[in-house]
Amino acid sequence: MSEDSETSTTKVSAEAGSTAGIVAGAVHNSTVYVSTPTDPPIRKYEVGRNLLDGGAPGQARDLIRDAIAHGFDSAEVRFHWVLALLSKRSYRDLNAQERDQLEQTSKDLHTFPENEWKLALSAVCTLLDATAGRNSNTAAALDELFATQPNQRDKIMRHLDLVLTGGMKDRLWSEARDAAKKAQVSNGRFDRVWAYFHPLPVKPRPRDVAQVSSTDRDKVWGFLGAAVFVLAVGYLGWLVLQRATPLPVISYLLSLLAGYVAARNALEWRYRTLRLRAKEKVYFGLTDRRRAPEGGFADKVDQSFDRYFNKYAPQEKTRQEWLAATTGIRNELRDEIAETYRESRIPISRVNWLIAYLVLDVRKRWRAGTLFDFQRQYRTTPATKAWCSLTLIVAIPAAVIAAVAAFQTSPLPAVVAMLAAVLSGRTAAQRGFHIVAERRRYAEGHLEQEQAFEERLAAYHRWEQKLNSIRPDEDEMETWLNSDKTVLLDKTLRHYRLAWRDIIAHSFLQTPAAGTKRARFQGCPWRYSKYDIRLFLVTLDGVREVSTELNFETGSYNGEERSNYRFDAVSSVHVATTSTLKYTLELTLSNGPTRNIRVTEPDEQQPTPEEHIDSFIALNLETAGFTPTLHILEGIAAEGKNWIHHHPHRKPPADH
Repeated sequence: MSEDSETSTTKVSAEAGSTAGIVAGAVHNSTVYVSTPTDPPIRKYEVGRNLLDGGAPGQARDLIRDAIAHGFDSAEVRFHWVLALLSKRSYRDLNAQERDQLEQTSKDLHTFPENEWKLALSAVCTLLDATAGRNSNTAAALDELFATQPNQRDKIMRHLDLVLTGGMKDRLWSEARDAAKKAQVSNGRFDRVWAYFHPLPVKPRPRDVAQVSSTDRDKVWGFLGAAVFVLAVGYLGWLVLQRATPLPVISYLLSLLAGYVAARNALEWRYRTLRLRAKEKVYFGLTDRRRAPEGGFADKVDQSFDRYFNKYAPQEKTRQEWLAATTGIRNELRDEIAETYRESRIPISRVNWLIAYLVLDVRKRWRAGTLFDFQRQYRTTPATKAWCSLTLIVAIPAAVIAAVAAFQTSPLPAVVAMLAAVLSGRTAAQRGFHIVAERRRYAEGHLEQEQAFEERLAAYHRWEQKLNSIRPDEDEMETWLNSDKTVLLDKTLRHYRLAWRDIIAHSFLQTPAAGTKRARFQGCPWRYSKYDIRLFLVTLDGVREVSTELNFETGSYNGEERSNYRFDAVSSVHVATTSTLKYTLELTLSNGPTRNIRVTEPDEQQPTPEEHIDSFIALNLETAGFTPTLHILEGIAAEGKNWIHHHPHRKPPADH
């Protein structure tokens, strides 16, 4: 019987390794993980060191080696190069040339000046000598390790975990396990990790104000109407002056003055009334607007506004009152966002910050009682109404007296002039009011949009600054992930009642889980908010495999599957690449179906133009733990238990 003696007690909610349902992706701009061929050696070393700390030792190894080849060498540089060479690799993974390079580094140790980095490099070399059998005093090697600086010791234990063997592993395991439990919650992880996966906020955009609707025709008719009106009124005045009596002349002059004041206030009254109606239509308009087509960008904007208006409903008001009172402004803001970003192919996740800000701004104005300030802004003042009414009362009788006097002087011309004045005045007033009102509306709307845009831009910068200030770097993300995996490893060892020295080899294969969010820094691999973790433990008795889902944002595990199989149960291991970015590990057991583990899968997020696709693929495969897992499984499938005997520094075990 080659299948498990023990099966899973709890099933993982989704197929391990499945990348279905990745809901967000962000590439954070950063220069600390990006290097160009023309960079000086010191720059390549710094980028390589950052990549090593961030969990990408393959790229780090190449950059640091390049820096050394161009003369940038020291104990510190060589220390990080050795860690990059061994990180996420076992000794069996090294080729002969790499082993020779390690031995040469140990011989060159005396050439470096005395400092803390030389001591750290010496500790690594001593550990490697003990591992290779060139130094049997493992206790002295460990004492030298514990004499290094804490940050150096942490790096050594983190990157050499697949290299150390035997009693060294047991002595280091307790400290590594305790350190992992502390590191899991270090640096405010659970208050900050969300910022890493938060979509990059899109910048606000000013909304275009509706252009002035007056045309050249309006201007021509307005000018002609005004010209005819002036001529007609002037002609009537000339007829009145011919009477040469005081009352008609005074009435004529008074009608002109009062009429001007009345017209000015009447136009102001009308403008304010129309603007108030337009604003009220926005804020208090129809509430049964039709929803956007399901699944489109506008529909997602609808959903976001509904969610945030419910989420941020003021406590002092009932939810129904809040939603009813803000329906109009909600629809207006929704239309603005949908119209502004619809054609940009920007995912709603990048716009949600702006929607949340707009909703919070509405709530702020609601609480302050300024949400409906437009009612005060465009309410016609009593003074305007009074001046308009009083001057009309004066202007109308005065105009009648002047018109009678003109009629008595010359009846037919007076009638023609009065008709021309009325008709042309009406045309001039209508066209002129439309032109002036439209220009005023546009100016006010433009000013409002400028102020709103400045406020939104300030909010954008505040939000961006907050994200940048709390977003973890790659070193922190890698430290937390390694801690999670170490805790899982400890749990597995306890379950199987295994000591760390019993583990001949182990590897983690981490792939994105269903419904995960993802993000990365430029030049770095993808990281996920949820992982499907597979742990492979190789012992003398066979292989233990544990699968679980890790919620990286909470550091918790969801479900677990355990499988045990002997070495001869592994029938074949195959890597299927159906496309450039899709890798599937096919594991076939002798008495079971082929198990397909999706390691990477193509999606919309391709490498940036600065990144070569081959390096991009290799980087993500390396981070997923694909290479060591493949080596272990391929070796077992090809050689069975004899694979253990081929460890370069392991003695064959005694037969049981």
